[in-house]
Amino acid sequence: MEIRKIKTKLVGKESVFNILALSEATGLPVLLLGEPGVGKTQTLLDYAAAKYQYNREAVRKNTFVIELDEGTKTSEIKGRVNMKSLLEDKEYKIDAPIADAKFLLINEVDKGTSGVRNTLLSVMREKALFYGDTIKKCKWEVMAGSCNVIPNDELENPFWDRFVLTEKVVRVGLDTMKDMWKKGESMQEVMVNVPSKEEVDGCKIDDKLMAKFLTAVYTSASDRTVYQIPRIVQATKLVYSMTDSQAIIKVCELVAPDKLGEVASKLETKRENNVRSLVSQYNSIVQANNWAYTQLFTTQLITELNDLHNTAGYKDKASHLMNDIYMILGEHLMNYTHDASEIQAIMGVIMGKSTVPTSDQFYLDNLMNKIAENGVQA
Repeated sequence: MEIRKIKTKLVGKESVFNILALSEATGLPVLLLGEPGVGKTQTLLDYAAAKYQYNREAVRKNTFVIELDEGTKTSEIKGRVNMKSLLEDKEYKIDAPIADAKFLLINEVDKGTSGVRNTLLSVMREKALFYGDTIKKCKWEVMAGSCNVIPNDELENPFWDRFVLTEKVVRVGLDTMKDMWKKGESMQEVMVNVPSKEEVDGCKIDDKLMAKFLTAVYTSASDRTVYQIPRIVQATKLVYSMTDSQAIIKVCELVAPDKLGEVASKLETKRENNVRSLVSQYNSIVQANNWAYTQLFTTQLITELNDLHNTAGYKDKASHLMNDIYMILGEHLMNYTHDASEIQAIMGVIMGKSTVPTSDQFYLDNLMNKIAENGVQA
């Protein structure tokens, strides 16, 4: 599996890079939702640049971004006849950058006219442009759209259902922005798992868990989405390095968030559900900057996690939850480097009390190195 190294000046966009990797692994379109200026376009450009090892010519050739508005014509989607080739070479050639791009972003998809979006709907459905007897196949590896929010009066429009994957791109936090003012822009490296189509096809998911998932979400998603769910779960397991149940719960967040509680209760025991609930609260606990309380909460969390790890059949799940805790701390450290000493103290609590190995030792080693890099003896 490829571990893609993405160099970016953006902060806190790991989840967006992961959803783009999920889109690439499944071949499904992704919709990025968020206010103007939160980095939707730059995230895709950084992701594409990493694919081509930052070769500018290759990035330019294989990436295309188009902005839609009320004046956008369908010809900008369908392409135009290359008049030079027609007149000088007598060759009928269509210039269609939307079809030729391997990484495509259609910005402000909600601003296009109904005619433009109907044309896009057709192209997304067929993954091809049709010119009489001529068919031009789309080369997309990632096809993404973006807008601020899906208009309420269009929630039932089949156009939006074509975006099986949806990700909310959030603003940089206030404290992080203040830190960026002080230190200026800095380049960071984000590691993303990008499995091949063959690896996704070969990924096994427990049939009984999938049957429970289907029962829970069947009424909350379209047939088109439900049909794609097995492949999305397979790819999610690989992209996010998750267990079967974790991958199913993550996919539930993406395709049927209203069913998340029901799905979690079907897939997990009461004990596991309790520990996962504590882990889900951990990010907000850390973000609150009450470090005395964070240490107390961490102690409780590690005690519960140790008990889960000692329960037959739960060692792997406990290890993945342990890695989730490290990732929360690592992301906080990346966004708030001045909290390195507090993070070190929390790591001391974990290391002193935890008997649970992490599912990703490489990430833990990097976290300890980051603590050391920020002036604290790890």
